[in-house]
Amino acid sequence: MIAGTKEKEPTKALVATTEAERKELAQKLKNAKPGEKFGFGHITWHLAQEYAIMNYQSQQQAAEQLGLNFMGAVATTDSEWLETAESMIAKGAKALHLNVPPMSVMPEITRICDEEKVYLSSNFGYTGDVFPGDYGPRWVIDNTPLSAEQTYPPLTLLMEKMRQNGKTKLLHHQASKTAATVSTVYINLGVFMAWKNYPEMHLLGHQYGEWGYEGGRKAGEACLAERTDYEGFWGANDSQTKGALSALIDAGVNIGPFTASRDMELTTAQDVLKGEFLVTSGFAIPYFGGRTVPMLYDMCVGAWYPLRDEMIQAGRLDCYGRPGEIERLAESSGIIKNPSFSMGPTKENIDKILIHFKEDKPQYPYDFRLLSLSKCDELGLKYDRHAGGGTVLAPLSHNYYFPSKLKKFGSLQAVREHVGALHKYFLDFNIDTWKEAEEYAKQFPPELKTQTDWTEA
Repeated sequence: MIAGTKEKEPTKALVATTEAERKELAQKLKNAKPGEKFGFGHITWHLAQEYAIMNYQSQQQAAEQLGLNFMGAVATTDSEWLETAESMIAKGAKALHLNVPPMSVMPEITRICDEEKVYLSSNFGYTGDVFPGDYGPRWVIDNTPLSAEQTYPPLTLLMEKMRQNGKTKLLHHQASKTAATVSTVYINLGVFMAWKNYPEMHLLGHQYGEWGYEGGRKAGEACLAERTDYEGFWGANDSQTKGALSALIDAGVNIGPFTASRDMELTTAQDVLKGEFLVTSGFAIPYFGGRTVPMLYDMCVGAWYPLRDEMIQAGRLDCYGRPGEIERLAESSGIIKNPSFSMGPTKENIDKILIHFKEDKPQYPYDFRLLSLSKCDELGLKYDRHAGGGTVLAPLSHNYYFPSKLKKFGSLQAVREHVGALHKYFLDFNIDTWKEAEEYAKQFPPELKTQTDWTEA
């Protein structure tokens, strides 16, 4: 076991491991009545990234569909996170959602929420040391994609295209050592997974783009100061990759058609259709963001409470590229046989979902009431796991799962130990050749799972 990953279970009276305990805690901890119009607060670390904006927008849409008072804010320092949470609670919030919170504030925010009987959820909010449920029963959910699963398919497609075109020099940009580190380490694991099948690739650069356009541009400029003969590019997310590409293009390095990343943001999807970007992998951001709200509503009114191994959640994923090209690369690489690989229709997704991102108050094509057990009961609606979004635009990603129930983990403790190990070995994956990567991997402990299998038990 990695140091610092000892399981921190709450007292038995405050954790649900059976259906009977689920029902008991749902009633014991409820803080509102069905149909009550209470406050819902969303705090995010910035709004300079399409993902962050769509997440905010979709939670506002979901809250208003459920009849709640939405409150939204940006926090950039620890004190702002704490003060904003306290202010929202004082204004009537009975549930809060934190997008990319600093780990340093989680003990205090959860203490505040426990004292005030307010439910709490997060995106990209855990490490091997800090999980929902660790500080009491009110921090109930973290919703974060297993970004290795989101990296392995698109990077495989990119490396396959590079191999077919005799290219080996791959610019590699990491995410961040300080923000959403759980995603950084998952992504770098996905890079390792894909690289294994393309050992001729040379990974170069290894700069951090800090999740955003400006950070990506700075990372691109830093890499250009070292060399300019890059032939392909993997970036940790769409926003920072677009920023880095702008620096490369300004320097006359045009490798967009040999570029891949993750998130499926609007501007990236548009570049995909233009042939200026190969592929991105998305978790249907508006669905991913909005679905947490009805889940919290159900907890507030006592209709549901997560079992301990349901507190860590992850969205399913789809790849988006140009029709024809992605299918050919998927076939020739063999990735099409992996159950986690799925292709969504890029143009249709832009036209029916992503284009709304530009509106002042977008209405994405979801009815989030359908994801609430209580609202369906209150209004006579039929529960729909896809929130009315169907499975055409997002064949897999209008859905989610519990990582603890995957075959390769089997328990929440196994997930915790895996994430702890990833933070030790993949927070900085600065390795140039596969031979070096193989040697590095000899250190990996057994709890660090490198299998490219994300199927449920």
